[in-house]
Amino acid sequence: MTSEPFATGQCLCGAVRFVANAKPVRMAQCHCRDCQRVSGAGHTSNALLEAASVEVSGHTASYAVTADSGNTLTRHFCPTCGSRIFALNTRRPGMIILAAGTFDDSSWFKPQAALYTRSRHDWDTAAEGVPQFETMPPPR
Repeated sequence: MTSEPFATGQCLCGAVRFVANAKPVRMAQCHCRDCQRVSGAGHTSNALLEAASVEVSGHTASYAVTADSGNTLTRHFCPTCGSRIFALNTRRPGMIILAAGTFDDSSWFKPQAALYTRSRHDWDTAAEGVPQFETMPPPR
């Protein structure tokens, strides 16, 4: 007997899909300049899950950058429509960072932290009561 997945999602054109079989370990918004540029908005909204609980189908292209921590963050996106789907960070081996907006239903998403608030634009507001960090806090 197979259990229902926690959530499913896809890119804009549907060429890349994923199934998340477990709930996120952590949820956050990131206001760093890289996330602003990659999203075209004031921040990204991300769900951190154990990579073993996520199945991705379809081909992705990727782009890697070195974060201010010295770790490598590799963002994967659909080469057809350009949708950012997930990222992998050498700081958190065995984990996958899924873009909250790519889930078919993301009503469960509740940010637990706002990261890199030193770069947040005045026009980009944060949810009340969410802990704010000027940079990346130490791993939990």
